[in-house]
Amino acid sequence: MKELPKATKKLIRQWSEIAYERELGAELGQLHDLFHQWEARATSPFDLSDAIHKFHDGPARELYGRYVMSRGQDDWLVATAIARGILTREELPAQLLESLNAKVEMCQEE
Repeated sequence: MKELPKATKKLIRQWSEIAYERELGAELGQLHDLFHQWEARATSPFDLSDAIHKFHDGPARELYGRYVMSRGQDDWLVATAIARGILTREELPAQLLESLNAKVEMCQEE
């Protein structure tokens, strides 16, 4: 992101954080449902505990690695999030889309 203006870099970081929050929220939503099943006694505490462990070692770790440990590649993270539908073109500022358009197209081709 070295060639981008400072304001654009800031926007990219903000939208990268939004994408991370959305993906993490979706994964946590699945755990939320399991908590409700446990409260209704439709699943055992052992199954819930196992799901929490799998969440921690799976999706939570993967998303953390993708979004937190990949700082400096926020432009690619946002482009990928757009290509995957996590972020929509309609919600992003025009200047940001213009800066990322080529990368988004590359991500969509994969």
